[in-house]
Amino acid sequence: MKSQFLLLLSILLLSSCSSNSDELETQDLSIEKFPQKWSLYKMTGSIQYSETIGEDMEYQEFYIFNSDNSFLKTRTTEDDIITAEGSYILQTNDDGVAFLLEYSEESSLIGNCSGNKEEYLYLDAAKTTLLSSWWSCDGPGLFYKQVPVE
Repeated sequence: MKSQFLLLLSILLLSSCSSNSDELETQDLSIEKFPQKWSLYKMTGSIQYSETIGEDMEYQEFYIFNSDNSFLKTRTTEDDIITAEGSYILQTNDDGVAFLLEYSEESSLIGNCSGNKEEYLYLDAAKTTLLSSWWSCDGPGLFYKQVPVE
């Protein structure tokens, strides 16, 4: 009886330790919490089924959205690191959630159809992927996932 009790106690202790470590590793990546970091993980081209992911993409890039409605965009290529910044408006309506970005100055990082200093990003229905609207006018399809802010 005593050995059964010790076995049960050991199992309970091990399972409680496991759940605690899971809680420590879990990050709150909510759309309502700031700062947020969204990192590019996939690109598609204008040719059907053309897709690159991870290190195979021609560049790496991320956005950081701050609670004061400012943002920073950083792109890293083999030769360079480019940054741009500005302000954003978080829009929520029946169609979903979107970020309307206004860059402080002209930049090669601005991906849009109009050539102005604005960029539009929207969340997919599951709110797990941020998408660039640039592909609506033959730009690349850019897919971002939320990652913990370092």
